[in-house]
Amino acid sequence: MESIRILIFYLAVPSLLLSAMSQILSWRKKVGRQTKKFPGPQQFPIVGRVHDIDRFCMWKKFKEWADIYGPIYRTSMLGQNFIIISDEKIAEELLMKRGHIYSGRPQIRALFDHKTGPGYVALMDRHEIWTRQRKWVHAAMVEFHRSHFFGIIENEVKRYLAVLLLDPAKFHGNTREHCGRIMSRLAWDDASQGKENGDSADCTLTQMSVSGPIVNTMTPLWEIPWAFNPWKKYERAREDRQRAWWLNSFHIAKQRFLRGELPADTWSNRYLTGLQQQGNLSLEQTPQEEEFASCMLGFQNLVGVVTISGPMLFFLMAMVLNPEWQRKAQEEIDRVCGDKMPTTSNMADLPIMRACLKETTRWRSGVPLGVPHQAEQDDEFRGEKIKKGTIILACEWSINRVPERYPDPENFHPERYLEKEWPTYQEPLSRYPNLREGVGMHTFGWGRRTCLGQHIADDEMFVTGAGVLWAFNLIRKKCPKTGEVIEFDSEATNAHVILEPLPFPCDFQPRSAERASQILSGYAEVRDQLRV
Repeated sequence: MESIRILIFYLAVPSLLLSAMSQILSWRKKVGRQTKKFPGPQQFPIVGRVHDIDRFCMWKKFKEWADIYGPIYRTSMLGQNFIIISDEKIAEELLMKRGHIYSGRPQIRALFDHKTGPGYVALMDRHEIWTRQRKWVHAAMVEFHRSHFFGIIENEVKRYLAVLLLDPAKFHGNTREHCGRIMSRLAWDDASQGKENGDSADCTLTQMSVSGPIVNTMTPLWEIPWAFNPWKKYERAREDRQRAWWLNSFHIAKQRFLRGELPADTWSNRYLTGLQQQGNLSLEQTPQEEEFASCMLGFQNLVGVVTISGPMLFFLMAMVLNPEWQRKAQEEIDRVCGDKMPTTSNMADLPIMRACLKETTRWRSGVPLGVPHQAEQDDEFRGEKIKKGTIILACEWSINRVPERYPDPENFHPERYLEKEWPTYQEPLSRYPNLREGVGMHTFGWGRRTCLGQHIADDEMFVTGAGVLWAFNLIRKKCPKTGEVIEFDSEATNAHVILEPLPFPCDFQPRSAERASQILSGYAEVRDQLRV
């Protein structure tokens, strides 16, 4: 094993030296050519400013620099130019009003061909495959939201509450599985894939993240020949397994559809119905067409797990750490819902509950760096030249901590959406706050690359979060020896591009014996409809 490491090192050295020489020549040519109008931290030859950045929490360094250099500044890392934005208005100017320029995606080195497709619509460049997939997914989400996802979320929440009641210690993994079950049921009518879906999503995010494979930061290592390249071999096997799973699920759904057994409330049914409406009654497709469809449905299925499980876990954490808001939300739920578990029909009447969810996504950003955009052509902004290929990061962690917009930003304040004296207040409270529209929607991205999952995130987080508070009191755990409350780091995460908090201590206590009985009877009512 040691000899292999040494061989890899020596194979990497030439490419690293060539990269260094290229950067030195490029740096020398640029010296004296122009005066930069955007400020930024001091840059060093070759490395730029990568040496003092913690790749497991880069957003904190970007926030530190924003406090020094202002709401827009430059930096670079190993030859890649970055513009970091910490102001909503500037982000809107570049990423929305100039979305035709700044809607590319940068290369993620540890993934194969993600910019060309069809595997990951959120990571593709803008081209015909991206347009077709994005258009279909958007229409499907909107259509299903009109029916609030046909009660699938409510049924799975009843199961989730029973799981929390019977096995509360595993709430972290079970929350991710819960989100995976909902997406797998909507995609293929197979909620039993929930755990596999969650695990696959987590593995994919690892490959996408700066905190993942070292080749995402030390990119020359990717060019090591295949025979000695563990990163390429691992990713090839991982992606092949994922694609095979998606394609097999698509084939099963197609056969069930032809037999009349696939429920209409699935995305695969919607897609196959569309093919028949276009005249393809037998659903014959080329391998390329099947790959396109299975990847579109598979990635839609996959991405809906971590984008919701992370914020949901942060919500549970917020309720543990802020018991006064837990009580306020429970009082509101009891007043409106009584002995019935909350559903989407109760959303308009539960503004405190919605405010707690909205504040969670601000207080602990699920995507603290923001998803990167890339300039697709040369541009100029405020007198500054921005070259094609520059990566633009609207740093969510920083944007959510602008004190003029979000006073006392480090603390949890749902009242910022409920009381008129706060800058983020909106009326009517029967509509705002929510996760689909209004202030603070930058959580879901910008412009033409805005996440398409706001509708399901809004419904799923509301029903799940309100269901948990209806069912349980969330209590700080105490040390059995000392009786002292167990402290934990509320910013400790898996450091992926989309975050989940690391497991934290929390007790789930049924609010009463009657409520515990209602949890079990509610699950019994829907158990036969679920694959468990």
